[in-house]
This record gives sequence, C-alpha cells and structure tokens, in this order.
Amino acid sequence: MSEPTADFPLQQWCSGDPQGHRTKFAIPPHEKFVLATTDRVILDFHKFEDLQDGSTLHLLQREDQALTAATEEHINFTPHYDTLIKGGLYEYYASEGQNPLAYALAELIDNSLSATAKNPGARTVEIRMVFDGGKPTVIVLDNGCGMTFTQLKNWAVYRLSKFSRDKVIVGGSLEGYTRPDPVRRSLNSDISYFGVGGKQAVFFIGNSTRMITKPVGSPDVHELILSKEGFESREKDKRDIYSTVIKNRKPGDYSHVKGDDERCLRALIGEEFGKKSFTAVVITGVSPEHVAFLKRDFDVWTRQLANLYHYYIHGVNGKDTSSCSIILREKPPKSPSVLNLREIDDDRQTLFLNATVDTFEFHAATEKDGGTVEGVIRYHPFLYDRETYPEDPDAPPALDDDASDWENESAAWQQARARKHIFDCFWNGRLIPYTKLQEFDWCAASKGPKELAECYGRISGVLFSDDRFEVSTNKLTFMDLEVKLKQNSTIFTRIKQRGKILKDFTEWLKKCHEKWDKQVKFVGFKETIERKELTPKKMQHPWATFSSIVWDGKVYKTGQLVKSQKTVPIVYGRMGRFLLYGEHKGSVFATGGEVEVLLEPKEFYNTVKTIAISKINKTATDEEIQRPIQVKILNKKGESLSQMPSVGLGKGKKMFVELKIVHPNLTNPGNYTLSLNTKISESNAYVFGGRQLPSFKLTFTIVAGTPESFVVSPVSTPPHVGVPFNISLFIKDAHDNAAVAPPDLRPVLKCSMECKLKKINKKNTSDTKTDWATNVYPSVVSLQMYDLNVTLPGLKTDTQTVQICLLPGNPHSLHVTPEDEPIALENGNTFTFTAEVHDEAGNITAQAKQIVSCQVKGFPPVTADCSASGTGQLVTKPINLQITNGEPQNLTVEFEMPVSKENERLKVVPSTRVSRMELCGDDNLVLRNGEKIEWLAGGSLENLFYKLYDEAGRLVPPTEEIACRIKVNWTGDVNVTDLALGKLPVLQVPTQVQPPIFYLVSYQDQNVSVSFNIVPRPDEATKLKATPLHNTVKLGEILPGNISLELLDQYDNSTLTFTSTCKDHITVEADGLDKSAIDFVWQESSGSVLVTGVQFLSGPLGPRELCFTYGSFEERVHVKVTAGVPALLKLTSGPEMPLQVLNGHGIATPFVVQVCDERGNPTTDQRVVTTAVISQPVSAEGKASFPVSGVSGPKGCYKLVFEGSLNQKPIPGFTVNLTVIPDPNKPVSLSVEYNTAAVFPAGGRFPVFSVTVVSDEGCPMATFNPAAASMRLWKEAPPQNTSPHRELKCCKPLGDEKKDRFHFRDKPIPKQVGKYTIQFSLKIDDGKLLSSNQISIDVVANQPVRLAPDPPPPTRFVSDSKVIAHRTLVENMTLRIMDEHGNAAGRDLGGTVVVSIENLGGGGSGSSGQSVPLFEGQKNSLTTSLVEGKAHFTRLVLMENSPGEDGSDYLLLFRPEGPMVPTTLDPFPLLFHFNKDAENQQKMFELTKKKNTLTTSIEALRENFATSTELLTALTCKISSFLLSKQGELKRSELDQIVRSHRVCSIPDQFRGQQDVLGAVGHLALVQDADAARVISWQIRGDMDCVLTKTLAAAQRIYKDTNGQQQVMSLETIWIPFIKRRLLQQPLPHIRNGRALFDPPGNPVYAIDLLHFPSDPQSCRTAFKSILGNTILMDDLNSANHYRKAVVQHKMPCPTILTRQGDRISGNGKFGGAQNRAPPMHALKVFGAPLPPHHAALKEHIGDLLSQHRSALEKKQEAAKERGAHLKMMQSPESLKQRKQMEEMITQLEENERELGMFQVERTERSFSNIHICCFHSVAFCFQRRPQ
Repeated sequence: MSEPTADFPLQQWCSGDPQGHRTKFAIPPHEKFVLATTDRVILDFHKFEDLQDGSTLHLLQREDQALTAATEEHINFTPHYDTLIKGGLYEYYASEGQNPLAYALAELIDNSLSATAKNPGARTVEIRMVFDGGKPTVIVLDNGCGMTFTQLKNWAVYRLSKFSRDKVIVGGSLEGYTRPDPVRRSLNSDISYFGVGGKQAVFFIGNSTRMITKPVGSPDVHELILSKEGFESREKDKRDIYSTVIKNRKPGDYSHVKGDDERCLRALIGEEFGKKSFTAVVITGVSPEHVAFLKRDFDVWTRQLANLYHYYIHGVNGKDTSSCSIILREKPPKSPSVLNLREIDDDRQTLFLNATVDTFEFHAATEKDGGTVEGVIRYHPFLYDRETYPEDPDAPPALDDDASDWENESAAWQQARARKHIFDCFWNGRLIPYTKLQEFDWCAASKGPKELAECYGRISGVLFSDDRFEVSTNKLTFMDLEVKLKQNSTIFTRIKQRGKILKDFTEWLKKCHEKWDKQVKFVGFKETIERKELTPKKMQHPWATFSSIVWDGKVYKTGQLVKSQKTVPIVYGRMGRFLLYGEHKGSVFATGGEVEVLLEPKEFYNTVKTIAISKINKTATDEEIQRPIQVKILNKKGESLSQMPSVGLGKGKKMFVELKIVHPNLTNPGNYTLSLNTKISESNAYVFGGRQLPSFKLTFTIVAGTPESFVVSPVSTPPHVGVPFNISLFIKDAHDNAAVAPPDLRPVLKCSMECKLKKINKKNTSDTKTDWATNVYPSVVSLQMYDLNVTLPGLKTDTQTVQICLLPGNPHSLHVTPEDEPIALENGNTFTFTAEVHDEAGNITAQAKQIVSCQVKGFPPVTADCSASGTGQLVTKPINLQITNGEPQNLTVEFEMPVSKENERLKVVPSTRVSRMELCGDDNLVLRNGEKIEWLAGGSLENLFYKLYDEAGRLVPPTEEIACRIKVNWTGDVNVTDLALGKLPVLQVPTQVQPPIFYLVSYQDQNVSVSFNIVPRPDEATKLKATPLHNTVKLGEILPGNISLELLDQYDNSTLTFTSTCKDHITVEADGLDKSAIDFVWQESSGSVLVTGVQFLSGPLGPRELCFTYGSFEERVHVKVTAGVPALLKLTSGPEMPLQVLNGHGIATPFVVQVCDERGNPTTDQRVVTTAVISQPVSAEGKASFPVSGVSGPKGCYKLVFEGSLNQKPIPGFTVNLTVIPDPNKPVSLSVEYNTAAVFPAGGRFPVFSVTVVSDEGCPMATFNPAAASMRLWKEAPPQNTSPHRELKCCKPLGDEKKDRFHFRDKPIPKQVGKYTIQFSLKIDDGKLLSSNQISIDVVANQPVRLAPDPPPPTRFVSDSKVIAHRTLVENMTLRIMDEHGNAAGRDLGGTVVVSIENLGGGGSGSSGQSVPLFEGQKNSLTTSLVEGKAHFTRLVLMENSPGEDGSDYLLLFRPEGPMVPTTLDPFPLLFHFNKDAENQQKMFELTKKKNTLTTSIEALRENFATSTELLTALTCKISSFLLSKQGELKRSELDQIVRSHRVCSIPDQFRGQQDVLGAVGHLALVQDADAARVISWQIRGDMDCVLTKTLAAAQRIYKDTNGQQQVMSLETIWIPFIKRRLLQQPLPHIRNGRALFDPPGNPVYAIDLLHFPSDPQSCRTAFKSILGNTILMDDLNSANHYRKAVVQHKMPCPTILTRQGDRISGNGKFGGAQNRAPPMHALKVFGAPLPPHHAALKEHIGDLLSQHRSALEKKQEAAKERGAHLKMMQSPESLKQRKQMEEMITQLEENERELGMFQVERTERSFSNIHICCFHSVAFCFQRRPQ
C-alpha cells in the first residue's frame, strides 16, 4: 500500500479486443490503494519488475476487497519443450523388453520411403553412423523429392499430420495430400503419417537434429536445426521457445559450419553438388548407450530393420531386390563398413519365406469402413526327423522354469504352445512389430480334423492392411485390427476361388501334409524291382524294397505279425518287403509306401497281399492276429451247413467233422497227414446217397517246438580276462527235441566272483547248437575256479552253470596319471606322466613289446618301455607356446600303444616373458597389428610409443636392456635413451602417394612385433597439371584421346579435389583453336577433368601451345599440328605413257600414289584405303604401291581409276589411260555350231556338233589335241538328286569338213524323254578346263509303234462262276501309245480302243467252231475312248456262265481305231486262261502271281548289282586319276646330299633330351670355319664328351647311372658372378678404353665368338666361357708371337692363343712341340658345322612339295578307302546273301514256269510263241526305263 504523489497510468486490455484502450485517471492523495495480481499478490517495486508482460492487475482499496465486476486475463498455454524432446523417451520405453532404437530409426526411414515414393529411378535410403572422435552422429539420407520451405516448416510443427497441412507449391504447382491408389500388399509408401514420429525419434536418439533438404526443381538448400540446447536457451532468454530460423543457401556451402566436431557435416554438404533433390536428417549428441548398442549389436538392429521393411526391400513376393544401404564409419583412416539391407538373410521374414513350401492366400473385408486385408498363410513341413518351422531370431529367450515341464509335453502341444501367434501384421507394407494375431476360426486346430492336428503348428502367416486400420503414433501396435477382423461381419475369401474358406483351408492343409511332410523312414534297402501287376505301366518301375520302416516312433520289420484296417476283407499275416516307388539307395524318409503281407496260416493260403502302409493297424496285438482255424461245411452256394437237407416232413440228419492224424504221436518232428471228413452223426457214414461227403486232407511237417530248456557244454581252456571265449548252448524244446534258437535270443551271464561280463555275441548257429562269445572283466584276478551261471530269459528251464578259471588279460587300455583335468603347466617347462597298461578289467598287465609313446601336439614324441612291469614314466620336451592376452592354451597330449590310445588335456598357463606389443600415439591413436591407416604424404608420425606385455597381459616397463632389443624397419638411427622411455623414432611418410607401405616394430630376441601399413594421401593442391593422351593432331581434326587436368600437391600427387562445378571455371587458350568444340568433363572416380574436342582450324603446321587456367593455377601443353584430313590422291611414279598391256599380262612398273590433304600437303594417315581395281594399304609415308600382275579384258581402251576412302567417305583421285591388246596364243572360249532347228527323238542320233577353239583375237586355234576335247551329256535332275553324265569323244573330220575345229558326229540320243544338258570342254596345258556354254535340249518321244500298259498286267485266270472277282479280266489298267523305247508317244492322238476276245489261234467268236467267252451283257466287244494317246479301263468282266472251252487260253485284244491313229500301230494282246473249274483257275492264278513276283524281284536285284559294278569301276578310275609328283623326290635327294656333306660331331650324345640336361659339349656348339673347328676342338678335347646339365641333381643322376664313368658339369656349380663380368663385351687385350694400343697382326678374335649355339645360347655361353676362358684365335704362329709380345710390353696379361694352322701359345708363352700342335682333323672329334643358308630355302620348298604330295595322296587314299568300302559292301555277307537269293529266285522261276506248263495242253506252236514274245516284250519294256 502506498500513497501516490503523481498520476499513476494504467493500461487495461479488453478480452477479445485486438486494440487496447488506455484511460488516464487520478487517485486522490489521501486515498489508499493496493495493486495486486489475479492471485492477490500485492506488488511492490521489486515484484513489479518480475511481473511478466500481459499480466492482469487489480487496483483495489484493500487486499481483501471483493471484485465489483468479473474480469478476464489472456493466457498462453504453450506446452513445455519436454513434450517434444522427451516424447519419444516415453513412447519407446514400452518396447516389450527390447532395445527400441531400431524402431526409432524406422520413423526416419518411413519419411524417406514416403519422399522417394515417386522417384522415377532407384530409391536409396542411407543410414550413416559417424563415431570418429567428434560428436557421435547419425545421418539418415535419401534421394527423395525433398521439402520446400513451407513443407520443412510444417514438419517442425508437432502433431501436424499430413491431413491437417495446407497445400504447398511444389515444382511450380499446388500440391496437397492425396490418398495413393490401391496396390498389392498395400506397398504404397504412405507411411509418413502423424507428424509425431520423426521428432520423437530424433530426440530419442540424440539431443539435436539438423534437417537439410533440397526440393525438386529448386536451386536452394533449406536447413533447420532443432536442439535441446536451443530450447533451453530460448527459455532462459524468455524468447518464444517454438520459434527458430530456416537457413536458405546454395548447394555445397558449409561456411556456417564451425568446429571440428562437425567435420563429417562438411563432407556431407560437399556431396550436395549434382543432386536434383535430397533430404538428410543429421542427429548429433547421440547418447553413449545408443552408440554402444549401434556398435555392439549391429547385427541385431539391422536385422530388425530388414524385417520391418522386408517387402519394400524384396518386393511384393518377398524375394525381389531393391536398394537400401547402411554405412557404419568408425574413424577416417578406416574404410566404412557398408551393409545393404537386402543382403541380410537371417531376418524373420526371410527365414520364414525360405522355409515355406506352399502358401494359402486369402482376402478379408470389413463391412463398416471398407478396409481390406490381404493374408498369406505359409506351410513349413516336417522333414525327415525335424520340424522346419524357423525360430524367430529376435524372440526373447524362453524362461528356464518351464523347461522341465515342457519336455514332458507332446510335440503337437509344444508347437501349439510355442506358436500361439500366427500372423505378423503389416500396415501400408511396413511391419507393426508388437501386434501379432492368433489364428482365425477357420484356420484354428479346433475346427480341423484330428489327423491334421500337428499340421496346425506348422503354419505361419502375414497380414497386409491399409491405413483404414489405425496404428499407434510410434507405429509399434495396431489399435483395432484384431477387433475388426474377428467381427462376424468380416468376410474371408480365398483369392481366385469362391468356396468356403474353412473347406478350402482344410483341403490345402491336408494336401501340404500329404505332399510335403516326410514322416515314414524306410530302413534296410535291398533292391529295386519291377511290379508288372500294376497299372498304368509307368507305375511298374522302379520300386525300392526295404526290410523295415520306422513310423511314428515304432519299428516294423519283415516277418512281424500284422493286421490291416479299413480293408475288405481284413488281412492277417506276416510282413514281407516294404515297397517305395522311385529310385532310392539306403535309408530314406517318405510320406507313404506299401507293404507285402504273407497271409497266415501260410499252409492254407500261400498268398501275398500288398496293402498301403497307412492301412497297418498299429494297435493290433499278436494274440488278436493269431486266430484259430475255423472249419465249416459249405454247400455249393457257399452257405454253412450243420445237417443234411430234410426229405419230406422229417428233419435232416446232423453232420459233424472228424479229424484224423495218420501218425498220432505229435511230439516228435516229422511229416504228418491231417484228414477232415464229414460224417453222419447217426451212422458215422462218410457217404450219403451214394456220394462222398466233403473232406479235406492236409500234409504238414512238425518241427521242434518252442525252446524251453538248454544244455551248456564245459569250457575247454581257461579264459583270459577280456579275451572272448565260446560257450556252446544246446537248445531243447519241451519234448527234449533239439530246437532252433529264437532270432532275438540273448543269454544273461552271471559269475560267482565280483566281475562284469559284456560283449555277448552269437558266433555260430545251427539247428541244434548255438555258440556264444563273451568277455570277462574281474576286479581281482586269481587262479581258482568260478561258477558262471548262464540264463536264457523266456525258457522254462532258463539257467545252467559252468565252471571257469580266469587268467590275466591282454593289454587293452592306458591309464595315465596325474588325472587332473586339465593338467596345469607353466609355459616353457617340461612335465612327467606315469603310464600304466591295463587289461579290459582295469588291471595292470605286462607283455612283451609294450612301448608307450607320448605326443604333445606340435612337439616331438617321447616313449617309455612298459614291457617288464606294465608301467613307465614319460617326460615331455619343454613346452613353448605363443600366448597372448594372458589366455591359457590347452594342448592335447596323445598317449599311444599298439592296442590303445589315451588323450589328456594340458593347460599351458602364461609366463612372465614378453609376448605382446602395442603401439600408441597422440590423440588416443592406437595402431593395431596389420592395420592400414592414411597419412598426409610427406608428413611424419611423431610421439609414437610402444608398450610391452607379458603372456598374462601385464605391462612390462621399458628398460635400457629392452630398448637394445627394439628394432624398427623405417630407420637405422635410433636413440636408445628414447627407446628406454618407450618412445619410438619419428616415422617420415613418403612424399608420393603409393600403395600401402609396410612398417614393423619388433622385440628382437623374443620375436614380438607389431606391423602396420601407411597409405600416403595427398596434401592441398599447389599446381595444375595437364596430361595429353596424344601430342599430335591433324589440322581440322579433333585431338585423339583426352587431355587430363589434375590438381597436384607440392609432391606432384593428385589431390582429387576437382568437383562437378569446377569444370565451369576452367579456360583454355591457343592460336587457331576452335573453342566452341571444347568440352570439360568431370571424372568423379579420379577427381580429374577431361578436356575433349581440341581442334585447330587454321594456322601453320608445327607445334602449338595450349594454355589452361583454373583460378590462380596455369598449365601449358605443347601439341604438334600435322597435315589435315586426307582429301586427294596424287601419282608420284609409275610406268611410261602411253600404256599398252597384252591381255593376261601384267605391268612391270607399279603405280605409287601419295595421299594429300586439301592443301596438297602429303599426309601419313594410314587409315586411307586406296583402290584401283584392288585395294592397297598406305605406308607410314602416306604412299600406296599398286603392282599390276595381270590385266584381262577385251581389246580396247580403258581407264584405270585410282580412288581413296576414309571411314567409308570417298577421296577423289586420278585416272590412267590403258590400252589392252589381245593375246593370239590364249584360248578364251569354245564356239559350238549345230542345227538348232533339229528335233531330238528318243533313241535317235544327234546332229553334228562342230566345236571351235577361239583365241583372244577371235581367231580359231587348231593347236590342241583332239583327245583333250570332250562332250558331256546329262539329264536335268532335281536339286537333291545328282544325275550321272556321259562323256563322249570327238570324231575325225570327214573330207569336206574343216580341220580347225572338233566334230562330234552320230552320237546317240538318250532313249528316255526329258530335259538334257550338253556341254563341251577342252583340257588346257596348265590343267585348267575350258568349257562352252551349256546347251539345253528336249528329247521327245519317237514314232508310236504299239499300244501297251504301264505297268504290264499279269496273265489272268478267270472262270464263269458267280463270284465277280473270278470273272474279272482287267481292273484299273491304263493303255498308252508308246514308241519302241517305252516313251509315251501319242499325246496328240485320239479315237477309240475296241476290246474283243479271240481264241489263241487268232479267230474271233465262233471261228473254227470254238466258242469264245463273252463280256457282261453277252457282248463280244467293248469300246472306250482314246484321249491324248491314253485309254483307261476300270474293269472288264466276263458274263456269268459265259461260253468258252474249259482250260483254254484266249487273247484279249485292244485295237486302237480312229482317223488320227496310224494303221501300223500294233494292238495290245492280253492272254488269259479260261476255266470252268474255279479251283483250277485259283491254282493257275497263284502260280502266275508267284511268277510275276519272282520276275520283278530278280530284275531289281540284277539292276542293283549292275549299279554297284558301275560304281566300283568309276571309283577305280578315280584312284588312277591322282598322279604323284617326282619333283619332291629330287629335291629330297638334294637336301640329303647337303646334310651328308656337312660336318657333324661324332661324339655320342645319349643323355640329350633328359630332364635338365643340355647335352654333350661337342654337340652344343657349331663352328663354320673348319680350321677353327679343328684347333678349338683340340684345345678342349678333354671336355668335348662332358655332359652339361642345368642342375646339380641332374649331373649327380647321370654320374650315378654311369657308375662315375661319365664326366658331367652343372651350371649351378659355375661361379656365375665371375662369368657375368666376363660375358660383357670385353675388348681384346690390345684395346684399352675403346682405343687400340697397336695395330694387331693375324686378325685376333676370341675363340668363343666363333661358336654358334643352336639352343639355349645363354646357358651354353656361360659353360663355354668357363671351359675356353679368354682363348684367342689368330691366323698363324708368327702373328700370334708378335701379338703376345706387344701385349706383354704394354704390361697386360695375354691369354692362350690358338692359330688356324693348328699351333698353340699357352698363357705362359710356351709354344712348339707335339703337345702344342693339333693333330689332323680325322684324328679328332671336332665340332659340327652349321647348315648352309640355302638349306632352309630348300627345306621350305620341299615342304611345299610334300604338302602338295600329301594332298594328292590323301585324295587318293580317300578314293581308295571309298572303293574299298564299296568293294567290302559288295563282298559282304548281306550282298552274297542277296546274290544267293537271286539264284534261288531264278530256280524258283524256272520251276514255276514248268508247273505252269503242266496246265497248258499242247496248243498251236505259233500261238504259243506269239504269246511268249508279247510277255517278254512287255518285260523288256519295263527294264528299258532305267536312265542310260
């Protein structure tokens, strides 16, 4: 309360009024008042300063005064910023016990997928993690559409969903949210939804985010920063918390980025160049827990992301590909670790898809909101012995408390319990991880059949919903999916089907179970069989047979009793083979199969039934299966009877069955007979009414009964412990018969002493005896008797006793002490083991040769002899291992003796010696062993320190002693004082960028080291370098290749700093340069710029300078400008003009053409193609030479045109006038003259053909031999046939014919009509063939002479019977008018053909009183039309009961008539035999038919044999046509003479050719000069037979094989350094410093320089230098002495000198005497001489001749082979068989004709002859149709 001294202004704001109203008033000085807030806080000056703007104040008279009116106060209830930065913390804490970081990252990926939804190309989302020492940073980067300024501002608003945002301008158009069209699986990318998840995610991951985005079509980049620090700062400064700025900048501008902590941001912004659009979310301040999780559990969270977006990555089917990369960067020196989400193959969806064999797809529709869900149920079958249902890799581990209870539950219950949730749920294609649905009613196990109960546990599924189903804002759970889907109104349907989904699903599940589940195991494969009783046939094979099966945990074997179920009738019996269809080997699993059942009792049925394995009654017992035999009396209807049928009113008599056994004592084994007889009960009669009553007789065999007791035979020899011994058991039945032991018999043995028996095995089994082997293992061995009780379980008398005496056993095992597990040993020490040899019972035993070896893995073995006492000690070698990180190492110690092995574990603990080294430096730098790091080229690594650790990982402090043992490989100058302090020498990095450089720091004595590699990286750019690919360019052309521009550092390393925008700032200047064609291309991979399009259009030729400028950098390049593009051709030299050439001859002087550019400058462009009839290449000088070897053409003037082309574009040239003169001595053509109007009738003669040889001048030539001319004739044939040709020779000219041509006269025309070709040819001297033009002729038919059929019909035998076939004379016969050669000759003739019947004497009807048969209708003649020389008769039939004499022969005459028909045309007679007897007629018909068949077959075989003979003759002629040249033999003899006359070395060289053997010294060199060869061979005569080898091993091998008789020398034992110095071009002794000291006489030369080495000259020269040394060869002894004197006078040594005369001056100056004089050459073994130079040319010539000879010989051999094959075919058994068949056919034909003659009564001789003439004439006509 106060009293104002002046006016107090107050401001009052009215509620809802945008403008404030101010009223000024005064308070009287005496009036008291208070100023209070709405909370009734009284204000003073201090409280007033703290009052916030906009507060409402009350002016009151007192503090507790009541308000006179209601007041209002404007408030601002902006939420606290924790709502944003901590919203994700609470959202993601509800993550079901999992780390939710992957789901937070998923919110950012959702935004990226939405942004890339409309990308025309690849959609890329990258998540980068940068943990390089600065602020831990996570970057989410995509190549989507980006965000505009407005869209970025909307993104920053919390909970502003896409449905509430205003439309924005994108790319110049107004866009808003539009629901995407429905797509399969709802993969519409519409998953950025609520405006919440992105903000929550970034502040859950870190404490600051930077949004960097560039929208499509905009050049600007927008950048927004939201951070916890910014919120707190604005709150502290009382600024609007939810207000900030958006920075708009150009791409690549990182000037606003400060500090090294954000250096990764600079690199990110540097990548913005060239991107059309993008968005990057940069999250910094990542919490340490998240960093650790991202690094440690990289596989976990990447697998969760791959599962979330599986169908976006792999497509709608889950198996395609997309692009989504995750990059982890640890620090700059390391390459980033890159992982593409599609490469992850262990996420939940991938595992389930890979394990799926079939799917059930369905559709669910909700009624109210129209939501749709696509569903897929997948089946994971039971395979063999396991379930294929995958385990969820992200599922939490099961609790151990329930493990014991779960093991006792059934498999089906375990599956149902473990897999209570079936469906994973996806929303718009993205997994909602915490919502999983159970089964629906129609796919629940309770709704399905019981036999499929376990199958319901093998299904999984996915549901794909759209956005009509609500999800939580963090997209972790569905809100209403399960409720809506389980409403009654929801309709489920199977895709592409309309049936009930419960039925469809059950049938699908049953089909999957039957097709994919494999649950029956077939065991004991026997064989593969064929079952012929099955249908269809394809199911008969193959069937695999097995001896047993394992089904549902139970074993079923062959021989086991079985009962069927669900079969009619029910089958009882024993199991036989188990059958499975298909090819199988060994045990196999399957879902079905069959089994053979042998019906029981076998004696009654003896039948095998086959049933399905599923029909086996698994619950049937043996008692139920073994039924008693039932005997019934049946009537004929199969009805059971107990009494006879009644007669009258009385009852029938009762019957019973009597059983009799012939041998009543059934206790002994043997054969018995059982009789069942029906008897009348009253009379005991077996007969009723005179008929035997029903009976049955069975013969059977009784074998020994079930075993009930046994007898044990005594043990003959005392057993040894652990050594098997036999116990013989004699099995007895109840009647003391020897019984067969059961197959599963297993004795139980019990001994009176404390021991154990095991390994009881059956050794031998017979019908009466079973031997068993057992091993006895007593605890104490003593020589006394023990009782061994043998018990056979299941027998009535099941126990017998036998006494045994035990002896010690054989060695069986090793016992090694100590028995610690493991045995501890300090590294570097030895250890002592004690070994004991035990028998099988564990007792120590001793036997001879018991050697025990001890082998520590990696160390030499040690042994101990335990033969005497059974024990021994083994002391190991010192154990030295490399132990690091203080971890003990376990070694396996193997103890071995002949009968046993034992292993012990040896734990080697670390010692105190140095075992590990670490390198470290400043800034927490740690160099790991083998690490690769990048460092600035020319820089240095200072302050490097080493640390040493012992094997236990303890730090070893450095000392001077240790420092002396530290070695580095980068310098030899080390400071021991620094090393004693742990500091290493400074490492200087090379100045050049190069591959990784290896560096090593080692602790010398104990072999401890650390190596690393340094990759020098370039420094900042200091200069510009231009590198042209070519420095020569043609004027007017573009410089080939490119000019590469690079920015280099101070050491000339490429800095790779050029970017895509730098090319816009590069310029180039030069004289005459066409700048419009120049283009600069940035190469991202190399960081360089390529300059293309460099072209000079003007200026002089010669060097030009190109000046490149980039900023302050400048570089100059010189290029050479040469002549321009070839534009014309010039003739520089050629033959004299005018040019005349004889036809067929060449031009002596070639034409030389020069290529020039358009200015006439000669060019050297070899790309030009020059042509003048032929093309010639251009030389390096730009010239082309055109030699003309021959000119051919008609007489006249021509122009030789020279042209060129470049890249298929013509280059103008020039022309040369050329005159061709004809050659009078050159034949060029054959001229044929004949009568072109002549007609060529078949079988006639050709007109005269006159053939003239025409020369080049056009004059006839008469200088050729007539034998060289020939006429060839062949028939034109289809392309697939080859028609043989005839070759005809010319005739001598007649008196009036010209002598200058060839005449072909009276040559026969082919007898067959058709098109023929004639061609004349002439053989010229050089072997060529000159042919005329082909003449095509048409051979036509000759004069018509007869009427005949084609083919001729057989002789007919007819009768007058009622059967029309017996009265048929002719059927389907066509008659043609033919010439004498069988050609159709009447095509222009027409008329009729009259058919009549005449008797054989030629008379018609009624002549000679003989009756003639009549045609049908009682006609004696018939007429048909003759058209184009052809008449067809369908059928000619005699009338029924026709007149005619029985057994007579008649003629059926066909006479052509008409005005056009020649009168000379013979009719066609057809003989037929008339019989009244049909049987006689049939026999005659059969004989005639057989005759015709034989005749046709014989002629076909004859023609075949004739063709084969002609082909054999042709092949023989073909062989003789190949002539072999004799010239090759002459050249060969000349070559042999040269080889024989030249000098060869006579020393044997038998070792040449072996591995690493060069050969004998005398054969390794050749000497041309004979005198030099003589004296050099004499000088080294002792070494001439020495064998020179490449290796010492080869020399030793030869030495050993020859027992030291052969001297050898190896190149490996020659002192190579000395030889290398001598092998240089060493001057002669008289030459010093390249100058001669005196003028030498006698032509001195080193002897080795006269040697020629044909092979391996380097090795040979090395060896001969060692043998000859510096020996000199001179002309004579006098010159040699003077030379030696002059050399010695110049104070120089002189080597041995040889002379061509055979003298020698030794190295000490001695000469003269026999020892210094070479013997004659014939007394020496000298070097050979090289072959003369013309030897190679002669050899090449011989090679060509041999090639020609070989070609001719191959052709001859091929022809001979073909002839031999044909001859072999002619002489083959099949051909001989055909010849024999033909001979037999001829014999049969003769016999057939004789039989026919028996039916012919002697008739008129003339008539009979005429008939046979007609028949043979017809046959001949058929044969003449073969082409000539």
